[in-house]
Amino acid sequence: MNPLIGLVIAILLGALIGLQREYTQQKEHLKKFAGFRTFILITLLGAVLGYLSSSIISWFVLAGFFGILLLSVVSSVFDRLKLGMSSATTEISAVLSYIVGAMCTTGYLEIAVVLAILITAFLTFKENLHSFAKKIEQRELIAVIQFSLISFVILPFLPNKNYSLTDIPGVYGILSSLRIGENLLSNLDVFNFYYIWLMVVLIAGIGFLGYILVKLVGSKRGYGLVGLVGGLVSSTAVALSIAGESRKNKKINSPFVLAIVTAVGMMFLRIIFIIAILSPIILESLLLPLITMGIMCFVIAFFFSKKREKKMNINLKLKQPFALWPALKFGLLFALILLIARIAQISFGDTGLYLTSFLSGLADADVIALTMSGLFKTGSITSLVASTCILIAITTNTIIKIGFAYALGTKKLGNTLLWIFSLIFLVGFAVLFIF
Repeated sequence: MNPLIGLVIAILLGALIGLQREYTQQKEHLKKFAGFRTFILITLLGAVLGYLSSSIISWFVLAGFFGILLLSVVSSVFDRLKLGMSSATTEISAVLSYIVGAMCTTGYLEIAVVLAILITAFLTFKENLHSFAKKIEQRELIAVIQFSLISFVILPFLPNKNYSLTDIPGVYGILSSLRIGENLLSNLDVFNFYYIWLMVVLIAGIGFLGYILVKLVGSKRGYGLVGLVGGLVSSTAVALSIAGESRKNKKINSPFVLAIVTAVGMMFLRIIFIIAILSPIILESLLLPLITMGIMCFVIAFFFSKKREKKMNINLKLKQPFALWPALKFGLLFALILLIARIAQISFGDTGLYLTSFLSGLADADVIALTMSGLFKTGSITSLVASTCILIAITTNTIIKIGFAYALGTKKLGNTLLWIFSLIFLVGFAVLFIF
C-alpha cells in the first residue's frame, strides 16, 4: 500500500476524533491539552513513526507511544490536582489515536478505520451511555455477565462435531435394552454441542438487543415502536400483551393492529437474519417471499399508524433480558426438536418433518428455522424441504397470533388481523411459486 494513503487516512481519522473532542470541550467550556489540531498531529506522529519502524528502527513506535502516554498522564494529574477534574477521557483518546495512526502505516489500515469510528462513537454517545448505565438494575448487570459467560467463555471450548445417541455414555445401553435398532441410533447424529450452544447465544443475543432497545427508548413511545422493538424480542409476547390491552379498550382498534403487524414484520426480518447467518443457500428461495411479506407488514402498519384514533400508552412488560436456566431450556428444546425432526424424517420421510414444523410453529418459529438450517447443513435434508418447513412454522405461528387476538382480545381485532395476514401470506406464497 502507498504510505501516502496511510498518512492521509491517519490525518482524517485524527481529525474525526479531534473534531469530537473539540466540540465537547467548546460545549462544556473545558480546556484540555488536546483538541482538533493536536489529535491530527498525534495520529500523524503515529503514522510517521509506524512507517519509519517498518523500514528503519522498530523502537520508534514504542518511543512515540511512551511519549504520548507520559504526556497524557501528566495532563491527567494536572487536571486532577489543579482543576479537580477526574475524567481522563481525552488523555486515553489521545493514546488510542496514536495507536490508530501507527496502524495506518503498518498494515492494519482497515482495523484502524474501524477503531477510530468506534472511539468517536463512544465519545459522542457519552451522555446516552451514562443515562443507560443509570437505568441498569443489578439483575440486568448479572444478566450481562451471564450472557458474556455463555458467549465468550463456554462456546469456544465446546466440540464442533456431530454426535449420535450411540456416542453418549449410558444412553446407548438403555436404548438397546428397549430393542431400538443400532442403525437408527447411529443415524441420529444431530447433536453438535457447539452448534446447539451457538443457537442459544444467537437467540439470546437477539432478545438481549431488543431488551436493551426497550430499556433505552421505553415502551410507552407509541404502538408502532412497541411492535418494532418488542417484535425483536418476541412477536408472540407482543401479540399476547396487545390482545389483552384491546380487551380493556374495545372502542380502539388501529393502534393494536399497528403493534401486532409491526411485530410480525420484525419476525420476518429476524428469521431472515437467522437463516442468512446459518444457511445462506436456504435463503436463496426464501428471501423474496419473506422480504415481500415483511414489507407488506410495514406498509400496512404505516397505514394504520395514520388512522386517527385516541392514543393510549401501554407498558409492554418484557422478562429479564437473559437468565442461564431459560437459555439451557431453550438449548434442550432445540436439541429435542432436532432429534424429533430427524426421527420423523427417518420414519416418515419429509412428511414427518412437515408435521414437526407445524407442531413446533405453535410455540416458536425461530426454533424450526434453526433446526432446519442445522439439518440442511449436515446434508440430512434438501434446501426445498428446509424452506417448506420454515414456511409452515411461520404460517402456524402467525395463525396462533390471530387466535390470541380472538381469544384474549376483541373480535374486531381478530377479524382485522385475519384479513391482513391472509392477504400477506397469499401474496407471499404467490411470489414464492411464481419466482
